[in-house]
Amino acid sequence: MAVLSARELLIGFPSLILVYLLALVFYRLYLHPLAKFPGPKLAAGTLWYEFYYDVVKRGRYTWKIAQLHAQYGPIIRISPYELHIDDPEFYDELYVGPSQRRTLKYEYSVRGFGPTNFTFSTVGHEHHRLRRAAIAPLFSKALVQQFEPSVQMMVEKLMSRLEKLRGTGTVINMIDMYPCLTSDIICQYAFASPYGYLDEPEFAPLWHKAVMDASEGSHFFKQFPWLESIMRRMPSSIVRKMVPGLSALFQLVDMVHDKVSKVQSDFAKDEKVDSRQTIFHGLIANDQLPPEEKTTERLEAEGAGVVAAGAMTVAHTLSVISYHILANPSIQQKLQKELDAASLDSDSPVRWGQLEQLPYLSAIIQEGLRWAPGVSHRLQRISPDIDLQYKDWTIPRGTPVGMTSILMHENPDLFPAARTFDPDRWLQADSARLRNLAYCELYLTLAAIFKPDRFTFKLYETGVEDAEIGHDFFNACQSVESKGIRVTVD
Repeated sequence: MAVLSARELLIGFPSLILVYLLALVFYRLYLHPLAKFPGPKLAAGTLWYEFYYDVVKRGRYTWKIAQLHAQYGPIIRISPYELHIDDPEFYDELYVGPSQRRTLKYEYSVRGFGPTNFTFSTVGHEHHRLRRAAIAPLFSKALVQQFEPSVQMMVEKLMSRLEKLRGTGTVINMIDMYPCLTSDIICQYAFASPYGYLDEPEFAPLWHKAVMDASEGSHFFKQFPWLESIMRRMPSSIVRKMVPGLSALFQLVDMVHDKVSKVQSDFAKDEKVDSRQTIFHGLIANDQLPPEEKTTERLEAEGAGVVAAGAMTVAHTLSVISYHILANPSIQQKLQKELDAASLDSDSPVRWGQLEQLPYLSAIIQEGLRWAPGVSHRLQRISPDIDLQYKDWTIPRGTPVGMTSILMHENPDLFPAARTFDPDRWLQADSARLRNLAYCELYLTLAAIFKPDRFTFKLYETGVEDAEIGHDFFNACQSVESKGIRVTVD
């Protein structure tokens, strides 16, 4: 029996790898269960196609997908394993409630954010349902209404900062300002104490940048999760030196650790701790959660996820809405006329419930959510037990299928003149409900910012391109070329 020499093995190994790769691509293109679906062959053959648009081109695959739909139709194959659908009529079929059928999240997509220790990134149906059932009631409208005075207090703190800047000519970047407000609100709601971003000079510009950098990094790490795992195990001091921009995120992690430890200590000392104080008092007090769901590591992951997501989504929407109000004098005049006619008592805080009754303010918020959805990335779902049917296409069970809010929000059949900020389109339409805390923040903040005779904001070297989504870093991000939505205040 002949024995191959080391030289022969060295020469033959690359050939074997090449044969394997060619066979793999052939299988994906012609024998894979998704081979029948339309789309570019390169996307079907390799994940490097997605890598190019989301890593090299920096979060641009979403817009390439829109071009592919225009070329191939409403259902396309966008990777060796994944389908994408651009048809709002299919939304309710894909994103069903947990009682209708089992659905899974796509592990490849969520692994860019590290271990699946927090609710959003939990893959399994039953596990996600357990975690969601524990945290969703903590954001109920009734609980948010109890928390409303704290939101009002944070909003007034922002107003005080603006009062000090009035007439100074200082240029304020709303892309930085609003995350300070929303971060302090969610920290107060989660841990009973704000982080203190509203006290930071120039509204802590590194905080917003750090979250966007981490979001952009998720595109890279979902392709190479082992690198994220290595970085997670490295001492934070070394990672900070390697990636200085992530220092703000490490400060968040340290803060969450301290807050979670404090809540755990409260329960260890006193069995009568009020479980309604914060999100994490509620989680620890939940008898339906097993002990492994209440470990320090698990609670810290949930805390970081809640703060990062709860802060940036609402802040982005606020900044985009503010731009469009200031860029359209007729909209601003109509809003301020409505606020003035509402006869809101200037000597007492305006209540969320009062503001919800104002139709034009509500329409502005709905249009702002259309322009600035909370998540810009496609959200994939997997049906593990049954095939799905989209028109004439049978989607094999186990296939990740995604839809993208940006594409739906710009659908010309649903929204004529979709690139026009037009609140009037919502005055005769039914509207979907947003998470309650976000709604509370949006109403109270916009009413305070644009209250008649309080402030006069002027846009500073800012155009509509600065308010548009330029990159899908999972979180929506303005163009990296933009200097933000900048204003002066008088």
